[in-house]
Amino acid sequence: NGTISRTPVATGADLVGYSGFSSSNYLEQSYNSELDFGTGDFCVMGWVKPNSISGSDVVVHRNNFGVSGFEVYINNSAGLGLSTAGQYFQQGSALPDNTWSFFCIKRVGTTAFMYINGELVNSIANGANLSVNLPLIIGNDSSGNNPFSGSLALIRISATAPSAEQIKKIYEDEKFLFQENAKATLYGTSDAVTALAYDDDTELLHAGTSAGRSVFQGLRRI
Repeated sequence: NGTISRTPVATGADLVGYSGFSSSNYLEQSYNSELDFGTGDFCVMGWVKPNSISGSDVVVHRNNFGVSGFEVYINNSAGLGLSTAGQYFQQGSALPDNTWSFFCIKRVGTTAFMYINGELVNSIANGANLSVNLPLIIGNDSSGNNPFSGSLALIRISATAPSAEQIKKIYEDEKFLFQENAKATLYGTSDAVTALAYDDDTELLHAGTSAGRSVFQGLRRI
């Protein structure tokens, strides 16, 4: 909705972040029953780069304010937060300004867990109903009054909860994409891969297209 800015997450990087959120500028997906997690497991993760947050700026919103659904936000003093059915669950300390941080909030059974940069920072009992007949909004909430001040990247939501080891690996794999000049795409203009080879000794993946060979170390093309 409106206009959202897409800019590289670092100078020369392929990966982009989304910013410029306001009451009229945000991302929205219409009601999707796949996001009705009920009281089951779920996970929300992604990268945030706060910029002078003054209150509680919304990252992801699918919430009818206290009855059901969920909302992920960044508070200027308490850091990452999750709101479900009137329960507020927070990191406890502010995230650094103008710095990319990886977050993951998951629920397994009746316990919610919060991770920052691959490390567990908090957990709490949570059995709230997350199903609600509302759209998904990224970068604001349905009131339009809490736009996210900063940039967002790689936001994901799932009906499964990764293990602590998987969360750590996701962070370690993705952090290289936020460095200067980090490449994350195939070389050239074609995305038709005609050959693949993996080198067990160097742990490098070689992908061939009509433009030649792209070599990846993890998610980054080197």
